[in-house]
Amino acid sequence: MTEQHHPRDHHFSAAIRKLEFGKVLDRVAKSAVSEPGREAVNSVLPTSHAADIARSLDEVTAAKEILIEEHAIPLSSFRSILVPLKKTLVVNQSLTPKELLDVGLVLRTSRDMNVFLRRRTERYPVLAQYVSGLFADKVVEYNIAQAIDEEGGIKDSASRDLRQIRNDMVASREALQRRLAAILRKVSEQEFAQDDIITTRDGRLVIPVKTEFKGRVAGFIHSSSASGATVYVEPTETLELNNGFRELQIQEQREIQRILTELTRQVAEIRSPLEVAFQSLVALDVIFAKARFSIEIIGTAPTIARTPTIRIREGRHPVLLIRHPRSEVVPLDLDLGSDHWTLVITGPNAGGKTVALKTVGLLTLCAMAGLHIPAGSETEVFPFPSMFVDIGDDQDLENDLSTFSSHLVHLREILQNADAASLVLVDEIGSGTDPEEGGALAAAVLNELTKRHALTIATTHHGTLKVFAHSAPGVQNGSMEFDQRTLKPTFCFRAGVPGSSFALALAERIGLDKEVLAKARESMGSEKTRLESLLVELEQLRQEARTDRAHLERDLVRSQSLMREYEQRMRELERNAKDIRAQALAEARRLLDEGRRTLEHAVREVRESAGDKGRIREARTTVNSFTSFVDKAVQDMGPPSEDAEVRLMPGDRVKLKSGGQAAELTEITGETATIVAGTMRMKVRLKDLVKATDAPRQSPSSAPMMELPAASREIDVRGMLGDEAVASVEHAIEHAVVGGLHRLDIIHGKGTGALRKRIAEYLKTAPNVVSYRLGEWNEGGTGVTVVELE
Repeated sequence: MTEQHHPRDHHFSAAIRKLEFGKVLDRVAKSAVSEPGREAVNSVLPTSHAADIARSLDEVTAAKEILIEEHAIPLSSFRSILVPLKKTLVVNQSLTPKELLDVGLVLRTSRDMNVFLRRRTERYPVLAQYVSGLFADKVVEYNIAQAIDEEGGIKDSASRDLRQIRNDMVASREALQRRLAAILRKVSEQEFAQDDIITTRDGRLVIPVKTEFKGRVAGFIHSSSASGATVYVEPTETLELNNGFRELQIQEQREIQRILTELTRQVAEIRSPLEVAFQSLVALDVIFAKARFSIEIIGTAPTIARTPTIRIREGRHPVLLIRHPRSEVVPLDLDLGSDHWTLVITGPNAGGKTVALKTVGLLTLCAMAGLHIPAGSETEVFPFPSMFVDIGDDQDLENDLSTFSSHLVHLREILQNADAASLVLVDEIGSGTDPEEGGALAAAVLNELTKRHALTIATTHHGTLKVFAHSAPGVQNGSMEFDQRTLKPTFCFRAGVPGSSFALALAERIGLDKEVLAKARESMGSEKTRLESLLVELEQLRQEARTDRAHLERDLVRSQSLMREYEQRMRELERNAKDIRAQALAEARRLLDEGRRTLEHAVREVRESAGDKGRIREARTTVNSFTSFVDKAVQDMGPPSEDAEVRLMPGDRVKLKSGGQAAELTEITGETATIVAGTMRMKVRLKDLVKATDAPRQSPSSAPMMELPAASREIDVRGMLGDEAVASVEHAIEHAVVGGLHRLDIIHGKGTGALRKRIAEYLKTAPNVVSYRLGEWNEGGTGVTVVELE
């Protein structure tokens, strides 16, 4: 439950200092709620033990989820109790009220966190190990709370004896003050008193008397003022009262000491589990401080690699995130250890080479210390047993070490100790001396480290190292991007490409003399000049290619968006055209139906008046032929789209959703529809009907009866709730009407009558109901309602 460190952790001391790991811990410490927690955060060190790192990261992840969901936890500020707990081991040593107050606070916080975490152990098992250590003793906690107030004073409720003593003290002091007040008035009237106040000296109440009259007031002189003008006299008349009050004060102190001794004894009995509880609270404070830091930097838990490798995705420098908005910190993507072990980073001054170097090192240290890091979830970090960092100027004048000499000392240490499990970070390798010799030395050192497979990142301006990185196996070039239009660094890292220092370009941009620049290029030599020119040209071409690619990607996205929009509009047009055609045909069919009804009405009149039957058959054949044509057109179109709303109109051929033959819709009143099937006319709910577009048209005289749903003459709703019974009755009435029934018996039982009243309220406004009544004695009495239907 505490940070663990391993034998080789001492190799991180220089890395911690040079990579500014302490600044990260300072930020994390601000999120701790207690002073012991802040001290524990600042003592956190990286460890190379993978299991410890994984557990710490999981704990922080769990704590982060709790903070995001719960917003607050019952972990409040508390103070260290280690010293008070040690005092309980000393005989005849009692704790002070403040120390007992600290113990009580730890007990209460431990109990609250125990309850809080115990309820969440199933969801966050990684934090369950702390529950057992969160000790609770309600008796001791209560006794301390009853005895000591928040300011560290002893309450009257600490004991019955203390309460009685203090009550006696109040009465004694009031009597003493009354007596002294009377004496003071008499002395003041005689102008012996220096002031009209009663004060205290040596725990006894006295009055101030002018020095020249001290012999005129009988009593005991306790002291005098600094000027000597006043003496403080305890009058003889109040000696007994003062003695009594002083005795009560002594009794009070004895009782307080007895209370403190008893509370100390109780604390001593639980010293061991209480110490564990304190350590558990400190560990939890550290975990939740790390979690708050993770929320602040939008951190994630990196994957702990099993082999020496580094894979950083969208990694940001933690210290820069503390100082700057996230949008201003350029992320870093970098791989090392998969197919190459050494990375040589080149580029212009102030271009971000050192920041990239520090970002890799600091993210690694943070992860090894169990901290979430500001990087993508795909980031992988290896727990290096040793880390070597050579950044900055460590010259030592006392030991006659120049900048280059100090770098040589660091390189010697690296070569003596680095192996395949080491991370080596060297800034400006080979600098501070002759460029040719420095470059050759740097190449030799990097070549040796690469042979050992030590993961190494080095920054440099040496052109020879760019060539070395290009040709040496296991070594890769990298550079910091430079915007040639603005001649400003973008701080973006590019793997696999060497970079130019752009020294002459920058000099030309700021207006350095052209002849001087020409002389500089001449002094560089043709081969060096061509190399730098090629790097500059390569960088320019790469930036232009990236710009063109960005434009192409943007155009591609826009084209794809337009294509999707075109296809969506085409589908809408096709759907609308189909729906319009269906509506037009439906309207045509309605008109034909209306015409057919008119024609057949005329036919009946002709038949009744002995008209020409041949003409009647001819007219009917013509109408039926055209009707068949319209029906076939509707069938060929298929059903309207699912998205289109199908609106029923009088004259439509419809059928029940539950099935059956088609009928004719003759009337719509609100939500109720009237349909005609053969010789039967009935009312149903409009929402229960659908268009029967697939039903063949038939003349009314030859159309078969619609298949009616099964209808029952009675429905039993006993045991149902009110709304459930009403829904069943409504459904039963519909089926009875469609089935041609004119009566429905509703069996609801007698009971309390609540169900009967609920059904009666519904029947008052129900469609198709003519009347209703309670059953006769032979029909079920008040347990049955008889409904008369249309």
